[in-house]
Amino acid sequence: MGRSVPAVLAVLAIAVVLSLSVPVAGHAQDRAQQADGSQTIIEVDGSGDRLWPYTSRSERFEDRTLVINAIVTENPRTAREILGQNVEDGWDRTRPTRQPLGAQINLAQTNSVSSWRHAHGSVRYTYVETEAGEGRWLEQRYQLHVGAYLGSRHHVRAFAPSADSSWTALQAHSEYWDWFRLRHTVTEIRGTADMLESEFENSDVEAVERRHEQNARGLDRGIVVVVVSALLPGLVGITARKDWAVLDEVLSQPATRDQALVVFGLAAGIPLVVRALGIGLEDAIPLLTPKLFVVMLYPCLAIGLPVAVVWYAADLPGWLAAPAAAIGLALGFTLEFAMLGFVPPDRILQHRLLMTAALGALAAGGGNRRSAFTFVGAAVWLWGLLAPLFGFL
Repeated sequence: MGRSVPAVLAVLAIAVVLSLSVPVAGHAQDRAQQADGSQTIIEVDGSGDRLWPYTSRSERFEDRTLVINAIVTENPRTAREILGQNVEDGWDRTRPTRQPLGAQINLAQTNSVSSWRHAHGSVRYTYVETEAGEGRWLEQRYQLHVGAYLGSRHHVRAFAPSADSSWTALQAHSEYWDWFRLRHTVTEIRGTADMLESEFENSDVEAVERRHEQNARGLDRGIVVVVVSALLPGLVGITARKDWAVLDEVLSQPATRDQALVVFGLAAGIPLVVRALGIGLEDAIPLLTPKLFVVMLYPCLAIGLPVAVVWYAADLPGWLAAPAAAIGLALGFTLEFAMLGFVPPDRILQHRLLMTAALGALAAGGGNRRSAFTFVGAAVWLWGLLAPLFGFL
């Protein structure tokens, strides 16, 4: 095992560096496309501009990502003030509900009382045709969020044709940082947008209208909400073959019982500690990019977790070490998702179940390189690390 550790460390280090430094497909500056009539374009009321109501990873329609779900009829600077850019403390983590999305917001004079602040995130684009007939791609002007980059958050990107534009398009969604994919996973769009709409409805607004765009496809289901407002909105187990007598005899030995509890605690605790440390460091040192903390903490999860579990499971019987590790990791993942406040999609659950099985197999092998459990567990664990990094999850 001693000789294999450097090789595993080298492979994982290369994977981390590649995932953090190489642009995702579509981020490269491809030749910009122009609308050819096949794309959905909507009118921006009162401006004469026409907007492609989606975002894209690049200046290409094929790289479409999320739907634009709000339009503020003010310039980007005013929109930023409306969203509470200058408020640094007192986060209001409103939990979104599953309601229809989309809002086109017409705002007059406002005062900021919300808790959004500057956010890090990947570059996204949207497409606009101006009143003069010029079509061009817009890069996001700024990003705001409520929450933590390395935890869960509500995230907004703002787009506008110019600094003095009469409107600002917003894309709002909820997401969480996945330590195995090393990127964010979007968990909610409709509910997040409806959270914004509800805040407007609960404020002193003049009217709330809904406009259906029959040709708009995707997550918005063809629904756009128009809000005319005069005041501020707040965007705001035990194997079947083992009987209880054997289990009781083994667990009656303090050293064995304590060792099994350590394996269980490490498996459950390390994912939670990595998540909590990431959020804590991000909040404590806001001047540094969160990806620096990813480089620091990811090896603790990818390498430290299996090494620690295997080390302490070496003297345990395999039938006890495997469930202690697997159930512990399953509990850790469950508590992590509960802490983030959402139910993960099926593909993420399947991946986490695979990782719990891999850790259980590694624990059953106890570091014995000749054990089939060790070989299978290491192979599956390594695959579970690399597959998300290279887009297979």
